[in-house]
Amino acid sequence: MCGILGANISNKEVVREAIDLFSYRGPDSTGIFSDKEVTFGFKRLAIIDLDQRSNQPMQYKHITVIFNGEIYNYKILKAELEKTYTFQTDSDTEVIIFAYMKWGTDMVSRLKGMYAISLYDAEKKKVYLFRDHVGIKPLYYYHKDDLFIFASEVKGVTKVLKSLNKKVDVDRGMLDFYYCLGYIPTPHSLYKNIFRLPAKTILEYDLIDHKISANTFGVQTENASTIEELKLLLEEKTKQHLNSDVPVGLFFSGGTDSSVIAAILKKHNVKLENFSIEMSHKKEDKEFFTNISKHLNIKSNVYKFGDTEFDQVYSKVMNKLDEPFVDASVFPTYYVSKQAAKKVKVVLSGEGGDEYFYGYARHKTLYSLRNKADYKMTWLDNLYFGLPKFKQKNYLFKILFRLNQQPLSFYLASKSIGKDLVFWAKCKKEMEKQQLKPLEIDKKLYLENVLLRKIDLATSYNSIEGRVPLLDIDFIQSSDNFEDKKLEEGQLKAPLKEILCSYLPKNLVYRGKSGFGVDMRHQFKRSAQLKEDYAKAVEYLKKRDLLPRKFKKSNPEWYLSRVPNFCFSIIVLYYTLKYHK
Repeated sequence: MCGILGANISNKEVVREAIDLFSYRGPDSTGIFSDKEVTFGFKRLAIIDLDQRSNQPMQYKHITVIFNGEIYNYKILKAELEKTYTFQTDSDTEVIIFAYMKWGTDMVSRLKGMYAISLYDAEKKKVYLFRDHVGIKPLYYYHKDDLFIFASEVKGVTKVLKSLNKKVDVDRGMLDFYYCLGYIPTPHSLYKNIFRLPAKTILEYDLIDHKISANTFGVQTENASTIEELKLLLEEKTKQHLNSDVPVGLFFSGGTDSSVIAAILKKHNVKLENFSIEMSHKKEDKEFFTNISKHLNIKSNVYKFGDTEFDQVYSKVMNKLDEPFVDASVFPTYYVSKQAAKKVKVVLSGEGGDEYFYGYARHKTLYSLRNKADYKMTWLDNLYFGLPKFKQKNYLFKILFRLNQQPLSFYLASKSIGKDLVFWAKCKKEMEKQQLKPLEIDKKLYLENVLLRKIDLATSYNSIEGRVPLLDIDFIQSSDNFEDKKLEEGQLKAPLKEILCSYLPKNLVYRGKSGFGVDMRHQFKRSAQLKEDYAKAVEYLKKRDLLPRKFKKSNPEWYLSRVPNFCFSIIVLYYTLKYHK
């Protein structure tokens, strides 16, 4: 976990002030590189090769690199590159430099890991950005006229813009997405001319003509075609994710994804610190991770998370947000990260299993309608919004959308936080533009823009690194070979559960889905801070004309008891805008 930032300006002070805004991403060292063309800034969280020789920006001849993340196969690449180049460090950063020297930008097709990389080639007068295959590591960029800026977090980009007396404008067209989905889908952001670099993308910025170009890349992967091969592949990749020169731990919930990681570690006699959350309203979770811990003979650090803990972390999280997304489970994830940071510097987490192996109840319907796509609004959509609200309305219409073979409307009815005709129509157009099938939305958009963002922020705010073995490129590419088995006999995540059954008894494997969900209806009822923030947010957004039209005509108090997550989205937007006033 590190922080990167750069711009095509020659100004160390501007870049230093901007990157200091997210110094928590890398408290171990700060590095600045500047010449007549660019200035790069770097905040390091030292994980591999703790020697200061591995600090960044790292340079070799005309090449300068900064990067956030880990290259898990760097030792394999290094062994090949050592035939040509002499290494001065044991870092994966130096491997990136020599890989570029040997293979050019095609080197990225050989990298296996999680990364956001920037490489400056002073001879070619070009800056390159690279982002990993799933978008595990965040990377934003700004491009307008002759100015180019990139950073790990939006606040870094906007800080540079303000220092250069450039205007930062909210892209109001993105608000419909946000109020519908609870996030703004890649490649967009909340701000004009600021974008997320899409996953598995190379962006090239020419310092002479100030133009950008972008291309996607592929990676050669290992291929598992049987459950046993998939299991062995996951074991191999989990062990690879342990590579570190600092202590490593595991977020252990007792669910399928974290349990399979824990079981693999146990099988290979790897003892890690395990960190678990006991949610006050989810006693069943405690029962499962307690029983699984006993079976595997592992000990977890268990932390209770209730109203008191929510109040402790609420402001700490909200005051750092600079790009809105709605997932209240960020609070317990932040809390457990804070506890983990007292003992380890790296944690493994189970993100990705639900999205790539279909772990949500909605996936059964979406899978049955996988060859359908309803990008256009239909009579049934209009009827949904035309009828007055009643208690079972959403449940009824999900059935009707399924029967009418409208998977996208079904998805929006299942996931949308703000159910509005305008929002839905805009989202449908975006899904059509991106050629996304409803079954792909969770793994192509929701995973990156909510779940991976949550784990990245919760861990980085506490200066530790989160790793996600189930999203290893070899493993998720192999998951495509099991498409017809992922919901076998109606069982969610059937292949992963079959693998887990080789380590645990069935009664500990087949269970209902849970998670770190926070009941925002309950929090709004009891938290004076939330109510106060909600009132402030409504007033602030109303003055800036950033509230939905329908909301502006209604009583804000009415929404609190009926759509608390939507009300929370208003607070989140209010907090994120504070960095860009």
